[in-house]
Amino acid sequence: MKLSSREYKLTLHAPEFAGDEAAYRSKAADFWTDTVNRLGETGIGASGKLNLLEPDKQRNVFFLDTPDKALYERSDLVFRMRRPVAAKGDWDATLKFRHGDRLLAGAPAFRLREGRGRGKFEEDVKAVPRSGMPGFWALFSRSVEAAFGPRKKLLTIGDCLAPFEKLDSASLPPLKEKVQTVSGLKVIEHVFEDGWLNLSKKVGAECALILWWKEDKALEPIAAEFSFRFALDDGEADAKVVRNAWTAMTALSGSPFIDPKGRTKTALVYGAD
Repeated sequence: MKLSSREYKLTLHAPEFAGDEAAYRSKAADFWTDTVNRLGETGIGASGKLNLLEPDKQRNVFFLDTPDKALYERSDLVFRMRRPVAAKGDWDATLKFRHGDRLLAGAPAFRLREGRGRGKFEEDVKAVPRSGMPGFWALFSRSVEAAFGPRKKLLTIGDCLAPFEKLDSASLPPLKEKVQTVSGLKVIEHVFEDGWLNLSKKVGAECALILWWKEDKALEPIAAEFSFRFALDDGEADAKVVRNAWTAMTALSGSPFIDPKGRTKTALVYGAD
């Protein structure tokens, strides 16, 4: 399957965004100002405000897996449930196969049993600390989305995987095995958008600032992440675009907002290093 996009991600110091809505909006504005200034010094332009928070980007999020996290640990699968906070209807479920091997990640053929959606095949690039210049680590993911009604009870692996077909049954835990909320963690997610990086005259990278709170601790975020992404399927992501994207990643790694040892959102949920 052909890669559709590349997304660069940087973990931020979550406590920087503590406080009420006015406080974290103010801190988000400070972060964007710092980002624009740092990138401007490298010749990379930025536009927009990164302050748009649409109602459908204020979401409840949780993950389901077996008590021993068999989907994640043995099958390299993540099963995520997400729905706008204000919504009372269907939950959007995402089944994602994640791996560092591009060919292996692109090989699974799972899809919805009904519908024409083929899903997405994407690359995530994350900064990793090392001596000298920052390094990076690429992770590839194949994902498909399904909808579950609000009254649908997901009690087993079979319940979760029912909308999908062509899964590798040999790697899956038994379908009757019970599932639970991973780490008991239920999250409120806010996604700030409307900021862009100008990686070339034709290619703009869409930016996002993502904040996570535990449902019962609304003033203390547990995760903060900045990302920017661009499409790969339009043939315009040439060497200049990729070089500027890496220049941006390197420049932003020096920001005081960046937590070089911070865990990704997925690692936070699953307790991984």
